[in-house]
Amino acid sequence: MPGDKSITHRALIFSALTTGKSRITGALGALDCLSTVSCLRRLGLTIEPAEGGGGWRKITTSGRLDLVVNSKGPRHLDFRESTKSGPLLLDAGNSGTTMRIMSGLLAGLPGNFALSGDDSLSKRDMRRVLDSLTATGATVTYRRSEGRAPFIVGGGELKGGHFDLPMASAQVETALLVAGLLAKGKTTVKTPAKVRDHTLKAFLHLGIPFHNEGLTTSVEPLTLEIAAKDFTVPGDISSAAFFLVAAAIMPGSSLVIPAVGTNTGRGLVVEVLRRMGATISYSNERLVNFEPVCDIHVNAPAELTATDVAASEVPLGIDELPVLALAFAMARGKSKVSGAAELKEKESNRLTAICKNLSNQGVKVEELADGFVVEGAPELAGGGAWATEGDHRLAMTGLIAQLVAKKPLQLGDVSCVDISYPGFEADLAVLVSQ
Repeated sequence: MPGDKSITHRALIFSALTTGKSRITGALGALDCLSTVSCLRRLGLTIEPAEGGGGWRKITTSGRLDLVVNSKGPRHLDFRESTKSGPLLLDAGNSGTTMRIMSGLLAGLPGNFALSGDDSLSKRDMRRVLDSLTATGATVTYRRSEGRAPFIVGGGELKGGHFDLPMASAQVETALLVAGLLAKGKTTVKTPAKVRDHTLKAFLHLGIPFHNEGLTTSVEPLTLEIAAKDFTVPGDISSAAFFLVAAAIMPGSSLVIPAVGTNTGRGLVVEVLRRMGATISYSNERLVNFEPVCDIHVNAPAELTATDVAASEVPLGIDELPVLALAFAMARGKSKVSGAAELKEKESNRLTAICKNLSNQGVKVEELADGFVVEGAPELAGGGAWATEGDHRLAMTGLIAQLVAKKPLQLGDVSCVDISYPGFEADLAVLVSQ
């Protein structure tokens, strides 16, 4: 699998908190992570492909890059000269993760920074993170629409505080913790439910002090330099999800996916497919930078059975719900997803798009305010339109649906898969040909 997108973003952004040279092995070379690279370079970090690592050309093949990062630490970043004539311009592209976590870093730096994104990202509401950052003392000025990019972040004089997040979000939690490391006083963040803990594992690896108890994490301001450390990025479970579902919905299939990260905060796709009857096991289990990594084995059942996804489970794999919806469409019985209203705020309105795309292929599906109900059938009729809306998850799901549809789908533009998985179509073709 390509490198884990969430971990790649964090390995890159957290390198700005460290001093020295580090190597990030197996980083995701997809467009979202390259947006983070671009922003950090603008702040003065040196980020280049490692010698012998294949260079930037690997972006269009495996999607995995080995990068070398040089950082002078947050107090010595080389951006101040650039901000004398106005805010430093930073482009997050299509990456919501870049925009949210970078906002936390920028809030703790002295200066003004103008964050923008593409048309899709500019439609996404960022108030969950930006309102919390203003409570720490950062200033946020919207240039067009309230809560949406482009906006200007002014920081450098932050104070800590206690934040009870109304919605479970690892990205908002991370942004506040990063800002807290550059603030005065203690910063505490409490989430209403379990979220993926990539940030805490990265802090452990880098030696960044924090305290965690259950759903609550706190940090104190950094007073000493944090030495840079190498990162190894495991394969992305969110990318693996498409192959896991493909194998599960095609009877007789058997698949092994090596070196995939299996963080407990990302376990929804495996748990749901197991409940539906797929046989999934782990081997070669180990820890890499405190992250659990293993080889995943999946064997398809003769028939999948329906299952429900409760609201409490959604944070463990909201990005995998589009492809899981396809598994529900191929299962016996009705499956229901609840508590997934956040699907409306992704790269597209995934909630509506999932339902419309499945309905166009002959699937009985009902859209709910915060989820959907899918009535499965033994086959997918196909032949209908499958809109991708520039959303990589919808495009990849459509490519998997093509494998089982009786008639070819009228599939929209799939070039957007490069946002998270360059080479996905080629890898899928190799598997199908085996």
